[in-house]
Amino acid sequence: MYNGLSDTSMLVTFFLITYNQERYVREAIEGAFSQTYSPLEIVISDDCSMDGTFQIIEEMTEKYVGPHKLVVNRNQENLGLIGHMNRITSLSSGELIVYAAGDDISLPHRTEKLVERYLASGRRVSLIHSSVYLIDISGNRVGTRLPPLISGRMDIEEMAVSGALIIGATASFTRKIEETFGPIKFSKCIEDLVMGFRSALTGGLEYIPEPLILYRHESGMTARTDIRNLTYDQWTQRKIRNKENYLAVLAQRIEDLTRIGNVDFLFLLKRKRSEELLMRKVWTRNYGFLKLFSYSIKRGPLRVFVQSLLSEKKWQFFFPVKRFMHKMAS
Repeated sequence: MYNGLSDTSMLVTFFLITYNQERYVREAIEGAFSQTYSPLEIVISDDCSMDGTFQIIEEMTEKYVGPHKLVVNRNQENLGLIGHMNRITSLSSGELIVYAAGDDISLPHRTEKLVERYLASGRRVSLIHSSVYLIDISGNRVGTRLPPLISGRMDIEEMAVSGALIIGATASFTRKIEETFGPIKFSKCIEDLVMGFRSALTGGLEYIPEPLILYRHESGMTARTDIRNLTYDQWTQRKIRNKENYLAVLAQRIEDLTRIGNVDFLFLLKRKRSEELLMRKVWTRNYGFLKLFSYSIKRGPLRVFVQSLLSEKKWQFFFPVKRFMHKMAS
């Protein structure tokens, strides 16, 4: 039990979110059980998995004899990642919530380090995050990764339009974020892009320059599909989905700014969203040239339209060459 902090009575929730991760969830649960901080509430919440994930959760929690309080939840229907994220606060009791994914492994001192930094800020900070050790599907360490916010040295204006901020699997955040902004409204959002910006608008973010997680970068929702295995149409559809995710994030940021009465970045975000909508329209190839040209005159810079059109044509032409080069390099 960790007792080196000035306030060890603060309850913390370690929230492990799972979905169809039977191959990895046992290690993720072992990481949760190994946490050295106390008092700790461990919430394991499954989003109606269709494989053996929940059976493993039941088996391991029934056998647990450690010091931490356990809460097990299974959603009656699949809520999706954002719907599940929106349930975190209602299922948790801790002042600080440590987020964990069902395919990653938290190191034993992770919660201890996060709480130490939170208390050192005078409980002012809204979100604390860290770097990670990268591991492959087999669990072998293959390097480390810094969050884009740190490697890119972004200011808050750059954060407002950025499509990469923190490594979401490393995040811990306070309950006051949801109390301030409410649930995430747009289901296609990427949760760490929302939580990171919300935190920048409130108490701020703190970074721990130490890997606290074994991060399985080749699995999960954000794993990249190898270009060698895709047709051009499949690759295009993936690019369009990424655009839609980013558009949802921009819409949520606009909503959040409006909610708290902060107008500093509204114009910037609305302009960026108009540009991204135009790019998405170009990549879908569902609109004629004249219609897109007219739309770009009314809603977005002509420059964005021309660049998007040229980029789409270039990729269409060079995609077979690029895929061949990837195959030769493997």
